[in-house]
Amino acid sequence: MQPLIKWPGGKSKEYEQIKNLIPKHSRYIEPFFGGGAIFFKLQPKKAIVNDICEELIEFYRFIQGKKNKIEFKNCLYDYVDNWEKIPKYINIFENEIIKLYNDYKCDKKNEKEVKKIITEKLKSKENQFNGLFFEKFALDPNNLLQEIIKNLISKITKIKKIELERGLLPDGDLHKNIETAFRSGFYMHFRNIMNKNTSKYKISLAKKISNYYFIREFCYASMFRFNAKGDFNIPYGGIAYNNKDFRSKVDYIFSDEVEKILKKTEILNTDFETILNRKDLTKKDFIFLDPPYDTDFSNYEKKSFDKKDQERLAKCLYKIKIPFILIIKKTPFIYNLYKNKKGINLTSFEKTYLYNVKGRNNRNVEHLVVYNF
Repeated sequence: MQPLIKWPGGKSKEYEQIKNLIPKHSRYIEPFFGGGAIFFKLQPKKAIVNDICEELIEFYRFIQGKKNKIEFKNCLYDYVDNWEKIPKYINIFENEIIKLYNDYKCDKKNEKEVKKIITEKLKSKENQFNGLFFEKFALDPNNLLQEIIKNLISKITKIKKIELERGLLPDGDLHKNIETAFRSGFYMHFRNIMNKNTSKYKISLAKKISNYYFIREFCYASMFRFNAKGDFNIPYGGIAYNNKDFRSKVDYIFSDEVEKILKKTEILNTDFETILNRKDLTKKDFIFLDPPYDTDFSNYEKKSFDKKDQERLAKCLYKIKIPFILIIKKTPFIYNLYKNKKGINLTSFEKTYLYNVKGRNNRNVEHLVVYNF
């Protein structure tokens, strides 16, 4: 089974490094659940999973059926349906946008004129957008329109600069960029909704969590980052995300196999220490831990997870008798927390990560595997 939601630092690939190390167990426990890659690989018959991120846990609880699953399902498929309609909208405007772009590229029209024409054209044909601008779905139709316009103007301006510097784009690239502008505008609008829903919009929990899932699925590289105001500020994933099979992903979320595995799972939203100190834990359990890494950027979903929390976690693990495996980025601080501790074993492996939203550079990271058996 595959994870249901994109999550930074997911351990799907790391499974191969630890699968032979995982002991036999009657119950699986994961205090830092995230996307739950190892959980879905193992498909435990009984489990306790936990995460401090409230929206994430509400997402799993809706799928599990603890909340109004039907409402959530309808809300999520609204996103699927409207996301799939975008190419139809583009067909309405594309020839006019390309002609307008060619005039702009040849300096027959300036940026101000281009913006005015695009705004007028989109506004004049809102009724052809077949539900995208309905307030029930968009919540703020005017903002959605403005975000699409803004992203089209931005994309057209960038393409003009690229073609002036490097020559004509290959066949098909202008179409791909126009589609990306539409999809990015759609994404940015709903990112605004996610950031402002508590103060501006009165929406149901099902709508809030379906919107959260959409943003997490289409944000660049599944990164999570918040600005000083606490707003999520990762952009749309770009051209590579345009052809995602979003419907299949949502179909899988509501599949029988997902329902079956989550029915047998206790889903919690609390501090990891509450889980590790439970009185009902036994040596037949197995605990997998994938905590936030020890980095300068140590916020986890707007909640701090700093060196004191790493020390708190380590102290819990020094004394715990239940078999556990922890995977974490190896830093001097982390290594010193676990080296030469009685009953604690260490091994390591390397992994290449994609990072830096604009630069998209790769870097190798050494991971530490900590276990007590």
